[in-house]
Amino acid sequence: MVTIKDVARVAGVSPATVSRALNDSPLIREETKARIRRIAQELGYERNELARGLVKGASGAIGLVIPDITNPFFAEVTRGVGEVAHARGYGVILCNTEEDPDRERSYIRLLRRKRVDGLILTSVTAEDPYLKALARSKTPFVLVSRACQLVPAPYVGVDDRLGGRLAVEHLVELGHRRIGFIGGPADVQSSLDRLAAFEAVLTEHGIPVREEWISFSDFTQRAGYRAGKELLRRKVRPSAVFAANDVVALGVLQAADELGLRVPEDLSVLGYDDISYAGLPRIELTTVAQPSFEMGKIAAEWLLSVLEGGPRRLYRLLTPKLVVRRTTAPAPSG
Repeated sequence: MVTIKDVARVAGVSPATVSRALNDSPLIREETKARIRRIAQELGYERNELARGLVKGASGAIGLVIPDITNPFFAEVTRGVGEVAHARGYGVILCNTEEDPDRERSYIRLLRRKRVDGLILTSVTAEDPYLKALARSKTPFVLVSRACQLVPAPYVGVDDRLGGRLAVEHLVELGHRRIGFIGGPADVQSSLDRLAAFEAVLTEHGIPVREEWISFSDFTQRAGYRAGKELLRRKVRPSAVFAANDVVALGVLQAADELGLRVPEDLSVLGYDDISYAGLPRIELTTVAQPSFEMGKIAAEWLLSVLEGGPRRLYRLLTPKLVVRRTTAPAPSG
């Protein structure tokens, strides 16, 4: 590996002069800086950013923790974060928790040991105990999509109660009175908010809330398939299902197909997120869209602003939108 001493020897200057030149010190003449940079590039010298970060108290990187790297929703959040970070000269260290709280805490500790400048967290639970300790630290962080009840942390998300209301009102307007709900994890705030909206709309319309038609699962297609199959095999089954995200809805569609149920003639299915797969011709999933890319951008812009001395307060609720496609239709007669 080429070192500063190697560059200094070829340039005929001291290692301290090379260091100052590469850090754009005003004490070094511009011609000397240009010559040293050219020599460093020719030799293939790369600066030790970790050591530089220890000296400067900054790493030039932010940590992004997501719960499921296979979910296109989080891919879009990541894309938004990456676009802002790249434009501002920051790197992004991505960690995937697989919805495992222990892995989440382990990754956060690792990122802090690596001295990242800040954290963007999309994987927290409604009562995540680790956030209390993180909030007492000097590491700035922002929550995306999932809020925590224990800590008044900076937050970017959508109005999930409004989104849930849009979904269920749509099904009610189509004449459905037998409506089931398959949520994500029961300890995730977004899942709880969508369930609260589901129950509120049914109650407002005088429609019974049937507990046997309500279940929680992971936010995965496999979990949606299992929960959907159990729900749709019941002697009395719903005519419509509101799934708390699109990948769960895809699992419900798979279960319905295996059970010989036609969508939307026999069963309406509605998701949440509007992931890239939702609009494909053979799927055409009715869903509630949330601006995941924009959420990632807002979170990254705020975090980098804080690192530059900007305001530390943030609470942004974006507006969801109902997107009607093929998988919902009027309730079947009888």
